[in-house]
Amino acid sequence: MNPLKTEHAQAHFDPQTRLVHVTYTGDLDGDATVAVYDWLDQLYHEVDISSIRGQVFDFQKVTSFAQDNLVLARRNSNRMNMKTDVTHCPVALVIGDFYHEEILRTGMRIREENVRKRIVWNHEDALAFIDAYEPPAS
Repeated sequence: MNPLKTEHAQAHFDPQTRLVHVTYTGDLDGDATVAVYDWLDQLYHEVDISSIRGQVFDFQKVTSFAQDNLVLARRNSNRMNMKTDVTHCPVALVIGDFYHEEILRTGMRIREENVRKRIVWNHEDALAFIDAYEPPAS
């Protein structure tokens, strides 16, 4: 799977660690969000979804979130979750400050009770969360 490189988003899948890495930078807009979700959709068709161990979305270098980004991110995330069973795949959202945390908790509606997604402050915590994740019983 080819990596994604856009102005405000980069993504790649590491077949050794079986982790998806997405890094956002600058003013995060809807175009970057759509590009990442399109890339993920393609990845899910090329790589057996059950072989993906986890996903790390790094927001540390984001300076602002455009309004269209939040709407498109929620819409694409919901669409992807309904289309593809990703319950086994934890998502760590790496933040750099309380602004990022507030946007993700409220704008993206990331709640504490969502066991599959976790907001963390560094990559070590992201990996620890992914390593410890146990999907809910079906």
